[in-house]
Amino acid sequence: MQRKLFTPQLIVRKNEINSTNNFALELIKSENSAAGTVVLTLNQTKGRGQQTNSWESESGKNLTISIILRPEFLPITQQFQISMVISLGVYDYLRQYVNGVAIKWPNDIYVGDKKIAGILIEHSIMGSVLSTSVCGIGLNINQTKFISNAPNPISLSNCTRKAYDLEKELVKLLECIESRYFQLKDGFTDQLEKDYLNTMYQVNEVHTYQDENGIFKGKIVGITELGQLRVEADGEERIYNFKEVSFIE
Repeated sequence: MQRKLFTPQLIVRKNEINSTNNFALELIKSENSAAGTVVLTLNQTKGRGQQTNSWESESGKNLTISIILRPEFLPITQQFQISMVISLGVYDYLRQYVNGVAIKWPNDIYVGDKKIAGILIEHSIMGSVLSTSVCGIGLNINQTKFISNAPNPISLSNCTRKAYDLEKELVKLLECIESRYFQLKDGFTDQLEKDYLNTMYQVNEVHTYQDENGIFKGKIVGITELGQLRVEADGEERIYNFKEVSFIE
Protein backbone atom coordinates (compact mmCIF):
# COMPACT_ATOMS: atom_id res chain seq x y z
CA MET A 1 0.00 0.00 0.00
CA GLN A 2 1.35 3.40 -0.97
CA ARG A 3 2.21 5.67 1.95
CA LYS A 4 0.67 9.11 2.02
CA LEU A 5 1.62 12.13 4.06
CA PHE A 6 -0.69 14.64 2.39
CA THR A 7 -4.39 14.04 1.73
CA PRO A 8 -7.15 16.39 0.59
CA GLN A 9 -8.87 15.95 3.98
CA LEU A 10 -5.90 17.55 5.76
CA ILE A 11 -5.88 20.77 3.71
CA VAL A 12 -7.18 23.74 5.68
CA ARG A 13 -8.29 26.51 3.31
CA LYS A 14 -8.61 30.16 4.31
CA ASN A 15 -9.46 33.03 1.97
CA GLU A 16 -7.39 35.47 3.99
CA ILE A 17 -5.15 35.19 7.06
CA ASN A 18 -2.19 37.17 8.30
CA SER A 19 0.31 34.30 8.19
CA THR A 20 -0.06 30.62 7.34
CA ASN A 21 2.72 29.77 9.79
CA ASN A 22 0.98 31.63 12.61
CA PHE A 23 -2.30 29.87 11.80
CA ALA A 24 -0.59 26.47 11.69
CA LEU A 25 1.09 27.07 15.05
CA GLU A 26 -2.29 27.94 16.55
CA LEU A 27 -3.80 24.78 15.05
CA ILE A 28 -1.14 22.69 16.76
CA LYS A 29 -1.96 24.32 20.10
CA SER A 30 -5.74 24.12 19.78
CA GLU A 31 -6.30 20.91 17.83
CA ASN A 32 -3.02 18.99 18.01
CA SER A 33 -3.17 18.82 14.22
CA ALA A 34 -1.89 15.73 12.44
CA ALA A 35 1.30 15.45 10.44
CA GLY A 36 0.55 16.33 6.84
CA THR A 37 -1.87 19.14 7.68
CA VAL A 38 -1.54 21.94 5.11
CA VAL A 39 -2.73 25.50 5.70
CA LEU A 40 -3.48 27.25 2.40
CA THR A 41 -4.59 30.83 1.87
CA LEU A 42 -5.38 32.90 -1.20
CA ASN A 43 -4.34 36.11 0.54
CA GLN A 44 -1.65 36.30 3.19
CA THR A 45 -1.65 39.81 4.64
CA LYS A 46 1.49 39.58 6.78
CA GLY A 47 3.56 36.80 5.31
CA ARG A 48 6.77 36.31 7.23
CA GLY A 49 10.22 35.58 5.91
CA GLN A 50 13.36 34.84 7.85
CA GLN A 51 13.69 37.01 10.99
CA THR A 52 12.15 40.43 10.23
CA ASN A 53 11.72 39.94 6.49
CA SER A 54 8.28 40.01 4.86
CA TRP A 55 6.96 38.12 1.84
CA GLU A 56 5.04 39.81 -0.98
CA SER A 57 2.31 37.78 -2.62
CA GLU A 58 -0.51 39.07 -4.81
CA SER A 59 -3.88 37.69 -3.70
CA GLY A 60 -4.94 34.54 -5.54
CA LYS A 61 -1.83 34.35 -7.70
CA ASN A 62 0.63 32.19 -5.80
CA LEU A 63 0.98 29.24 -3.48
CA THR A 64 1.23 30.41 0.13
CA ILE A 65 1.08 27.40 2.41
CA SER A 66 2.34 26.01 5.69
CA ILE A 67 2.89 22.32 6.27
CA ILE A 68 2.77 20.65 9.69
CA LEU A 69 5.26 17.82 10.16
CA ARG A 70 5.93 15.69 13.22
CA PRO A 71 9.51 14.46 12.73
CA GLU A 72 9.81 12.85 16.16
CA PHE A 73 12.35 10.40 14.72
CA LEU A 74 14.81 13.26 14.19
CA PRO A 75 17.27 14.48 16.86
CA ILE A 76 17.36 18.25 17.27
CA THR A 77 20.98 18.27 16.06
CA GLN A 78 19.67 17.11 12.67
CA GLN A 79 16.88 19.67 12.28
CA PHE A 80 18.49 21.15 9.16
CA GLN A 81 17.45 17.97 7.36
CA ILE A 82 13.86 19.27 7.43
CA SER A 83 15.11 22.37 5.64
CA MET A 84 16.76 20.16 3.04
CA VAL A 85 13.55 18.14 2.57
CA ILE A 86 11.40 21.20 1.96
CA SER A 87 13.98 22.99 -0.21
CA LEU A 88 14.57 19.94 -2.37
CA GLY A 89 10.83 19.31 -2.65
CA VAL A 90 10.30 22.81 -4.06
CA TYR A 91 13.39 22.39 -6.25
CA ASP A 92 12.07 19.07 -7.64
CA TYR A 93 8.72 20.67 -8.39
CA LEU A 94 10.21 23.64 -10.25
CA ARG A 95 12.62 21.49 -12.27
CA GLN A 96 9.60 20.01 -14.02
CA TYR A 97 9.11 23.42 -15.66
CA VAL A 98 12.34 25.41 -15.76
CA ASN A 99 16.12 25.08 -15.81
CA GLY A 100 18.57 27.01 -13.68
CA VAL A 101 16.85 26.26 -10.36
CA ALA A 102 19.10 26.41 -7.29
CA ILE A 103 18.82 26.48 -3.51
CA LYS A 104 20.38 29.57 -1.99
CA TRP A 105 21.52 28.61 1.48
CA PRO A 106 19.78 28.00 3.71
CA ASN A 107 16.47 27.61 1.87
CA ASP A 108 15.62 30.32 -0.65
CA ILE A 109 14.83 28.97 -4.10
CA TYR A 110 16.28 30.77 -7.10
CA VAL A 111 15.91 30.59 -10.85
CA GLY A 112 19.10 32.05 -12.23
CA ASP A 113 19.79 35.04 -9.99
CA LYS A 114 16.16 35.69 -9.09
CA LYS A 115 14.17 34.47 -6.09
CA ILE A 116 11.08 32.41 -6.86
CA ALA A 117 10.33 30.96 -3.42
CA GLY A 118 11.01 31.59 0.23
CA ILE A 119 10.79 29.08 3.06
CA LEU A 120 10.37 29.68 6.79
CA ILE A 121 10.62 26.70 9.14
CA GLU A 122 9.75 26.85 12.83
CA HIS A 123 10.49 23.86 15.08
CA SER A 124 9.14 22.79 18.43
CA ILE A 125 11.37 20.56 20.55
CA MET A 126 10.44 17.81 22.98
CA GLY A 127 13.39 16.49 24.95
CA SER A 128 16.14 15.64 22.48
CA VAL A 129 13.93 15.31 19.38
CA LEU A 130 11.80 17.51 17.17
CA SER A 131 8.15 17.53 18.17
CA THR A 132 6.69 19.56 15.30
CA SER A 133 7.99 21.47 12.32
CA VAL A 134 5.86 24.15 10.69
CA CYS A 135 7.18 24.72 7.18
CA GLY A 136 5.96 27.88 5.46
CA ILE A 137 6.40 28.14 1.71
CA GLY A 138 5.78 31.18 -0.45
CA LEU A 139 6.07 30.10 -4.09
CA ASN A 140 5.51 32.62 -6.87
CA ILE A 141 3.35 31.01 -9.54
CA ASN A 142 1.13 33.41 -11.54
CA GLN A 143 2.18 36.83 -10.22
CA THR A 144 3.91 38.78 -12.98
CA LYS A 145 4.48 42.19 -11.35
CA PHE A 146 6.10 42.80 -7.98
CA ILE A 147 5.74 46.13 -6.21
CA SER A 148 7.67 45.65 -2.96
CA ASN A 149 11.31 46.57 -2.51
CA ALA A 150 12.36 42.94 -2.76
CA PRO A 151 15.46 43.09 -4.98
CA ASN A 152 14.99 40.16 -7.35
CA PRO A 153 11.59 38.40 -7.39
CA ILE A 154 10.42 36.18 -10.23
CA SER A 155 7.52 33.77 -10.77
CA LEU A 156 6.94 30.56 -12.66
CA SER A 157 4.70 32.51 -15.03
CA ASN A 158 7.51 35.04 -15.61
CA CYS A 159 9.76 32.14 -16.61
CA THR A 160 7.40 30.23 -18.89
CA ARG A 161 4.89 32.87 -20.06
CA LYS A 162 2.09 30.51 -19.01
CA ALA A 163 -0.64 30.63 -16.37
CA TYR A 164 -1.19 27.75 -13.97
CA ASP A 165 -4.06 26.15 -12.06
CA LEU A 166 -3.03 26.58 -8.43
CA GLU A 167 -4.95 23.51 -7.26
CA LYS A 168 -3.12 21.26 -9.70
CA GLU A 169 0.22 22.84 -8.85
CA LEU A 170 -0.41 22.36 -5.13
CA VAL A 171 -0.88 18.63 -5.67
CA LYS A 172 2.35 18.41 -7.67
CA LEU A 173 4.29 20.41 -5.09
CA LEU A 174 3.06 18.30 -2.18
CA GLU A 175 3.93 15.10 -4.04
CA CYS A 176 7.51 16.32 -4.44
CA ILE A 177 7.81 17.28 -0.77
CA GLU A 178 6.22 14.00 0.32
CA SER A 179 8.76 12.02 -1.68
CA ARG A 180 11.65 13.87 -0.06
CA TYR A 181 10.15 13.49 3.43
CA PHE A 182 9.87 9.73 3.09
CA GLN A 183 13.43 9.70 1.79
CA LEU A 184 14.47 11.29 5.09
CA LYS A 185 12.23 9.06 7.19
CA ASP A 186 13.64 5.94 5.51
CA GLY A 187 17.17 6.98 6.45
CA PHE A 188 18.51 8.08 3.07
CA THR A 189 20.11 11.16 4.59
CA ASP A 190 23.34 10.82 2.63
CA GLN A 191 21.42 11.09 -0.65
CA LEU A 192 19.44 14.06 0.65
CA GLU A 193 22.62 15.91 1.57
CA LYS A 194 24.29 15.00 -1.72
CA ASP A 195 21.31 16.31 -3.69
CA TYR A 196 21.18 19.48 -1.59
CA LEU A 197 24.89 20.17 -2.17
CA ASN A 198 24.55 19.54 -5.90
CA THR A 199 21.75 22.10 -6.18
CA MET A 200 23.28 24.86 -4.03
CA TYR A 201 23.41 28.36 -5.47
CA GLN A 202 27.01 29.43 -6.27
CA VAL A 203 28.50 26.19 -4.93
CA ASN A 204 32.15 25.65 -5.87
CA GLU A 205 32.29 29.03 -7.62
CA VAL A 206 34.31 32.07 -6.53
CA HIS A 207 32.00 34.94 -5.58
CA THR A 208 31.95 38.01 -3.36
CA TYR A 209 30.60 37.76 0.18
CA GLN A 210 30.50 39.91 3.29
CA ASP A 211 30.82 38.98 6.94
CA GLU A 212 31.47 40.95 10.13
CA ASN A 213 35.06 41.52 9.01
CA GLY A 214 34.18 42.96 5.61
CA ILE A 215 33.91 41.99 1.96
CA PHE A 216 35.89 39.03 0.64
CA LYS A 217 36.17 36.58 -2.23
CA GLY A 218 35.25 33.03 -1.38
CA LYS A 219 33.84 29.73 -2.57
CA ILE A 220 30.97 27.78 -1.01
CA VAL A 221 32.16 24.21 -0.50
CA GLY A 222 29.27 22.71 1.46
CA ILE A 223 27.49 22.65 4.79
CA THR A 224 28.27 21.19 8.21
CA GLU A 225 26.19 18.49 9.92
CA LEU A 226 24.30 21.30 11.66
CA GLY A 227 23.54 23.03 8.36
CA GLN A 228 26.06 25.84 8.73
CA LEU A 229 27.58 27.23 5.54
CA ARG A 230 31.17 26.25 4.70
CA VAL A 231 33.06 28.87 2.70
CA GLU A 232 36.66 28.57 1.52
CA ALA A 233 38.51 31.90 1.52
CA ASP A 234 42.15 32.91 1.75
CA GLY A 235 43.25 29.31 2.03
CA GLU A 236 41.06 28.51 5.02
CA GLU A 237 37.54 27.27 5.65
CA ARG A 238 35.08 29.56 7.37
CA ILE A 239 31.87 28.37 9.03
CA TYR A 240 28.79 30.60 9.13
CA ASN A 241 25.43 30.50 10.84
CA PHE A 242 22.41 32.10 9.20
CA LYS A 243 22.72 35.89 8.80
CA GLU A 244 26.45 35.82 9.57
CA VAL A 245 27.39 36.09 5.89
CA SER A 246 25.79 37.92 2.96
CA PHE A 247 25.86 37.10 -0.74
CA ILE A 248 27.15 40.20 -2.57
CA GLU A 249 27.63 39.02 -6.16
